[in-house]
Amino acid sequence: MPETNYPPVDFITRGEFGALDAHVRELQADMVLVKANQSDTQTDIKSIDKRLDDIAAKLKELIGWRSFLLTGGIGVGWGVAQGIMHLLGWGTAP
Repeated sequence: MPETNYPPVDFITRGEFGALDAHVRELQADMVLVKANQSDTQTDIKSIDKRLDDIAAKLKELIGWRSFLLTGGIGVGWGVAQGIMHLLGWGTAP
């Protein structure tokens, strides 16, 4: 402990220190709220990460030859249908 003129039991009672103490107490209360908000935010982020991982796993299941052929067949079928409609003059395309 550094050498001072005041014994440890003697407190400084100037008004400025009282105001500073009030500010410190206010900051401590604010820090409690910040830590609680940070904890909630971290929980939300973990939940979002888990959901994104679930979505990525589901997308990996959908990638394959079966889905490739299915989507390709839909595209080709729609193209044929548009071609027939164009030949018959039923479409809005020029």
